[in-house]
Amino acid sequence: MRPDILRFRQVHLDFHTSEHIEGIGADFNAAQFQECLKRGHVDSITLFSKCHHGYSYHSTDVGKRHPHLDFELLPRQIEACRAIDVKCPIYLSAGLDEWIAQTRPEWIAMSRDGKIRNPLQSGWRTMAFDTGYLDYLCEQILEVVQSLDASDGIFLDIIGTRDNFSPLGMANMLAEGIDPTDERAVKGWNELVLRRYFERTTAACKEGDAERRVFHNAGHIHKGDFDAMRWNSHLELESLPTGGWGYDHFPLSALYVGTTGFDFLGMTGKFHTTWGEFGGFKRPEALQYECAAMIALNAKCSIGDQLHPRGAMNPDTYDLIGAAYSEVEEKQQWCQHATPWAEVALLSAEPLGTSRGQSSRNSNPDEGASRMLLELGIPFEVLDLEADLHPYKVVILPDVFTLDEALIHKLEAFIAGGGKLLLSGQSGLDLSGRQFAKFVGLNWASASQWNPDYLVPTIESPTPRVRGPFVVHGGAQNVSEGRAPGSRVDWETLATRRDPYFNRNYAHFCSHQHTPDATDSEFPGVLSNGRIAYFAHSIFTAYRELGQPLLRDMVKDALASLLPLPLIQANLPSTARLYLNQQHDHNRAILHLLYATPQKRGADASRWGEGAHMVEVIEDPVPLHDVKVTLRPNRPVKSVRIVPEGPPLDFAFHVEEEAISFTVPQVYIHQMIEINF
Repeated sequence: MRPDILRFRQVHLDFHTSEHIEGIGADFNAAQFQECLKRGHVDSITLFSKCHHGYSYHSTDVGKRHPHLDFELLPRQIEACRAIDVKCPIYLSAGLDEWIAQTRPEWIAMSRDGKIRNPLQSGWRTMAFDTGYLDYLCEQILEVVQSLDASDGIFLDIIGTRDNFSPLGMANMLAEGIDPTDERAVKGWNELVLRRYFERTTAACKEGDAERRVFHNAGHIHKGDFDAMRWNSHLELESLPTGGWGYDHFPLSALYVGTTGFDFLGMTGKFHTTWGEFGGFKRPEALQYECAAMIALNAKCSIGDQLHPRGAMNPDTYDLIGAAYSEVEEKQQWCQHATPWAEVALLSAEPLGTSRGQSSRNSNPDEGASRMLLELGIPFEVLDLEADLHPYKVVILPDVFTLDEALIHKLEAFIAGGGKLLLSGQSGLDLSGRQFAKFVGLNWASASQWNPDYLVPTIESPTPRVRGPFVVHGGAQNVSEGRAPGSRVDWETLATRRDPYFNRNYAHFCSHQHTPDATDSEFPGVLSNGRIAYFAHSIFTAYRELGQPLLRDMVKDALASLLPLPLIQANLPSTARLYLNQQHDHNRAILHLLYATPQKRGADASRWGEGAHMVEVIEDPVPLHDVKVTLRPNRPVKSVRIVPEGPPLDFAFHVEEEAISFTVPQVYIHQMIEINF
């Protein structure tokens, strides 16, 4: 990895520009360009060599300069950046190139059913990396690094595995001995093609400078995918909350990437919706919140913009960006070289059988668990299957973790070392799916025939306000209490189950939805023995799909049975966010409190058609007052103060709990608190 660090305040300046538009760059003015960057407090900006339309914005002997560009736009932009100490990595579209798609259609990737796209619809055609297109792309990269100032790095876009059943793709598979009818073999071939892409393009990017930064963007960092991650010098987490990613994607992704050792950026957009929205603006408060979340999660910031074809920067955009980046500039010294401080870890379900470029960026078990922990104000990190578990007190395995021998041994060692587990659904079963690993200490009987059924909290679970049966969807596992070898602890029941009269189907139904509860189940719903807590339902998937707060209440109590004196507690609403970091170089912790309430506006395109867009909007934030915090740092605390403003906060020490407590007077969008040791 490159020894220098990423800057905090970057812009990703899209410039995908049609050949049907004239006057490209005609209004570019270096002084106006620089003035907007200064207004935006920008210290790095990604500039375009080649866009999705396939056109270059400088002289080229390899590709095609935009037909209506008559000067060296990119070199002029680079020169303007250098004069004001703004870094400028260079962008090339790798996976999309409309000009070459028209010129060399045999290089276009074709689906298994022989489709490219509807010829009467607008949009991009994806290029295949198992064709001469890869040679062409590498020549373009080499031209950029050899003829332009590319010292700040290369950004390659639209990367991933993809099927190619075009005549050329079929010929390539057959020449390599791949049976095109064998899906597993085709998947392996696609992985090999992608690896060849990584090898060749990365080598081209580093031509003449082995330390040059390079990032291959796939729109999501797939957890556990080290084969892809290792080709990057840093990571950029594309996650536009209003562009389809949502406000919960970035925390889940950042809390994983922070464990990998990579320096990384978060990437949002200035748009009301998503990329390519000319004239689209979100509220300044939304951008302030998004950038605050990035630095709270130990990321640097990147904000997406799109330059007008005529080349003039939009002053309103950079006033908007400046509203967020002026705050980041004030706060970044409390975020540099910070690391998360967490006792709880979420073992990600995403690596279980996913594939680059083919898997979703969303995992219901992961997202449900992440949402619960965020809403409960519990600091956590997200781990892949290779991660060390021992730094954590509690590890959550959400819903779908049937265990192979390697993972069983890893979890046994974690438990033996004093670690604790929260399991749900199939998690804890061995690969047969019909018995628990011995260390769990439960007996599996069957999968429940009922869906949905009902949970009834016991006295051991005091948080749920509803004490009678409440419905849980998705089905459950029928289990009974057992005992792990050598264990002397007994299970406590946090919730029992009730069965419905019958399942709703063609033969019988009741009312508008499901059938009411009828009888007590012989099987428990939630168990804990202080070392392992178990939910019979896939509780996290159920929460992701329906958002029932009672499910979160049950998880809160299960975690309390494992971790009765947590690292930190605060009286925050579920819509607030709490992140706790350490800056070891300064012997201090930084507590980040964030509060905003995204509201869904607009309309669903699947119902209302083209032009409709459902958007999560943040505006009119209100402050929180008198937030009470309890911290158990396991070391003496010298001082607590609000930063960057500076007022000290009084704090009390509680001997019995080895805790301190203090009150934060106000949280408006984002507040940092410095705890000095």
